[in-house]
Parts: sequence; C-alpha cells; structure tokens
Amino acid sequence: MRVLAVGDIHGCFTEFSELLEAARFDPASDLLLSTGDIIGRGPKPLETLRYFLRHRDRIVTVLGNHELSLLRNYSIWRQNKSTAARDQFLAELKARELGMILKDPDGEEMIAYLRSRPLAYYDKERQLLLSHAGLAPEWSTSQALACAAETEQVLQSGLFDSFMANMFSDKPDSWSKIQKKEKKQKKSEKQTDRDDGAQDEEPTASLSPLKLKRLIYTVNAFTRMRFCRSDRSLEFMCKDGPETARQQYGLLPWYELADKLLPGEKIVFGHWAALEGKCPRPGIVALDTGCVWNGSLSMTDLDHLNLRYVVKAHH
Repeated sequence: MRVLAVGDIHGCFTEFSELLEAARFDPASDLLLSTGDIIGRGPKPLETLRYFLRHRDRIVTVLGNHELSLLRNYSIWRQNKSTAARDQFLAELKARELGMILKDPDGEEMIAYLRSRPLAYYDKERQLLLSHAGLAPEWSTSQALACAAETEQVLQSGLFDSFMANMFSDKPDSWSKIQKKEKKQKKSEKQTDRDDGAQDEEPTASLSPLKLKRLIYTVNAFTRMRFCRSDRSLEFMCKDGPETARQQYGLLPWYELADKLLPGEKIVFGHWAALEGKCPRPGIVALDTGCVWNGSLSMTDLDHLNLRYVVKAHH
C-alpha cells in the first residue's frame, strides 16, 4: 500500500484532481494524508470537502488554521438564536465559506467531519508525524500526540462552543510555563486536601483556566506556528522568511529547535508557503507550495520522500 501526503489544498480542487491523476492515486489501495487547510481562500471548498467525505476511509487530514476558523464561525452562528442574526452573520465576508457549506445538503455532515478530524497523525511503521504547522520544540512526539488527543476530545464534546469562544489568542506561548503553573496548582491542591482531610475525586469535565491554556497552546503549536524565540516560546507576528526573521528579530524556524525527535522520526507539515516546499533539515518535509497564491500543489510518497508530484496553479 502506498501512503501519499499532499500539501495545503485551500479549495483548489481542480489542481488537486490533476495531482491525484499525476500520482495515480487509487482509493482502493492507497492511503492519502493531508497537511490540513483543505479549505479557505480557494475557489472550490465544497468540491474538496465532498471528495474528502466520499473517501474518508482512505484519506486522513489533520486540522489546519482555516478549518478551525470555519469551526469557530460555525459555533458563533449556531449560538445566535434568531434567524435574522444568523443570516446577518453569514452575510459577513469572514463567514462566506461557512454560508456555502451550510446551504449544501451535506453541510452539517461536513461540519461534523471537520470537528472529528485530528490535529496530528502518527504513522508508527514509518515513525512519521503529520501535522499542519509542525512540532513545537518543547514537545516530544509522544507529548504532542497526547496534547492533540486532549484537544480533539474537546472539539467533539459539549465544551466545543466554550473552547471556540476562547481559542484565538497568542498566549500562552510557552509550554514550560504552563507546566510550572500546573505543578504549582497540584501542590496547592494536595496541601488543601491534607488540611481538609478530603478524598481524591474525579475531576469534572470543564475548561479550567489551566486546561484552556493547554488547549490554546496546542492549537497554536499545531496550526499557527512558524517561528520560535531562543527560549523555544512560540512567536506569531513575523511573516518574513527564515533568514530575515533570524537577522532582524532573532527568531528561529521551529524545525531548527525541534531536538526532541527520537532517532529515525520524521515530520511532514504544511502551513508555510514561503518555504516553497523546502526545509533544510533532513527528515522534515515541507509540503505547502502555495497553490492558492498562484504557486503549486505538491504531493510526496512517504516511502520515497525525495519524490514529488507537482501541479502548477492555474486559477
């Protein structure tokens, strides 16, 4: 069985279809992985989603920032009680794509599909991590997968709306600081239990302040990250290329600091079109080649990472 991986499609379904043909993708025998951002900005998001739904057993896509933005808009829309308020929201430019999906007969199924997508996927046989933006330097692969699983559970739970309302924030940007706060809180709770003679109880399912911080950091690391500061904290404002960011702001691409990978582990990511599909670090593969920005759409074979199928944008 071939396992192929495709970069950010962004609704460029025509180019995606041509790329599938070029790679001779066969849903009956191949598996396709996607770096996320399958929708957003491009001309054919519905066609792209329909294809992914139709072949859901043979395609694994992780969530990108555009899917999460759409889910947040969906959360806002469905919490509006009046039809007029809902229609007014869908008339806004930021909700244009959501409106297209909700008008489709399969719209609710598409939303449910996106809510159930993972933030990260790990191929044990190939020791390969797939995510939209990469791997936060403060995480090992096992830590990353545990954080992804926690967040995915919330996205599919009754806490969805609460999380969506608080998801977009540049803080916290440091995993180590979150861990320090958690250790301090646990120590305080143990002392309180001893003082009160209380028995350990099962935690209630709620978004405590520290849990919310973990979730926000996780979403940012998996879907927004490009650069890090020297202390490995995440930085989100810089849009320059790696060398400009290094020279002018002292920022480093996340992949230069990702030293917690086990021997032989590899990463495939998208999100960063400015890299033009080039990552200088062996074993870390950049697949976003900016199709929606009039670049190209790229695919690779996970057993032959130097092999690329490429289709130029023509929309």
